[in-house]
Amino acid sequence: MKRRELLTLLPAGLATGLAVMGSATHAQSAPDLLPEIGRRLENPAVLRGEFEQTKTIKGFKRPLVSKGTFVMARDKGVLWVTAQPFASTVVVTRERLLTLGESGASRQIDTRQEPGLRAVNDMLMALLAGDVKALAERFAAEGALQGAQGWRLALKPRDAALAGFITRIELEGSRHVDSVNLHEASGDASRIRFFNHAASSLSAAEAARFGP
Repeated sequence: MKRRELLTLLPAGLATGLAVMGSATHAQSAPDLLPEIGRRLENPAVLRGEFEQTKTIKGFKRPLVSKGTFVMARDKGVLWVTAQPFASTVVVTRERLLTLGESGASRQIDTRQEPGLRAVNDMLMALLAGDVKALAERFAAEGALQGAQGWRLALKPRDAALAGFITRIELEGSRHVDSVNLHEASGDASRIRFFNHAASSLSAAEAARFGP
């Protein structure tokens, strides 16, 4: 599978679990900013909501717009359910990426056999878990806290495996992540909006998707 195809499946999961609150508006580098995010992170066991993703593909004039829902389960992964323009489900964990089409066809990738994809998944899990130590090791980070709740964060990969997929990630939000801009090494870009966040629990069917 090509890198562009992999990243078409991944973006929404990159920030579903991030949530921080700021106390002032000033630029900060990683040593100051990431610990503050770690202290203020809201990290429920299960977080669900809706998304709208606009993906711009190099060489194509019209962006691809997709809509659907997400479920983030701490220590398990992300369930990414697209409703428009066509139905599909993507399950992302540390060990695998599983796609399920509307017809029932499935495709699974073992990330242990794909070092670049494993780097992306490790980064995703660090974001979801609020693991600021892992983020600091993998990314050069800068950003700003805005007012009582707002914040901005930009991440640039340090290691070559991750940089081969993603060149920069920009996040904005308040109590939860509201938007993510993802810049890919291919020249493609995605903007993802998240809304209607709610702490929840997994249904039996959702838990089964993640496996034992």
